[in-house]
Amino acid sequence: MAARIAAAVRCHARSFSTASEFIRAPVQVFGIEGRYAHALYSAATKQGSADVIEEQLNSLQGAIDSVSGLKEYLSLPVCSREEKKASLGGAFEEAGMDPLINNMISTMIDNKRSTKISGVVGAFNTIMAAQRGEVSCKVTSAQPLSDEKS
Repeated sequence: MAARIAAAVRCHARSFSTASEFIRAPVQVFGIEGRYAHALYSAATKQGSADVIEEQLNSLQGAIDSVSGLKEYLSLPVCSREEKKASLGGAFEEAGMDPLINNMISTMIDNKRSTKISGVVGAFNTIMAAQRGEVSCKVTSAQPLSDEKS
């Protein structure tokens, strides 16, 4: 009797663990930024919105770069985590951002990683470029390249 119960529990436990399996990215990105980017990629791929997430992350990065004081606000220890999450959450909702991005940013704020948002955006872009089969490279030439060659 106990053996049957144990087998049934193992069967159900196995089905639960495979139901929400982590989706592997086509390329590994390391560091704290890579962990967040991989988790976001996995969730976005399961949801079927990885391309939309990439566009929204790039617009978020543009806002961080262009809005004066936003980068400093994210790194200020004087502002409470709840205040940062509330203000950014309201702005994201107003802008129509995907809830996955809001959840990731909230988690990063909770874990005191808000200064790494730009790195996560870059890591996510690297993963998405690899998914599309793009390879980034840097060309160095001893002579100036003509328009035809560049």
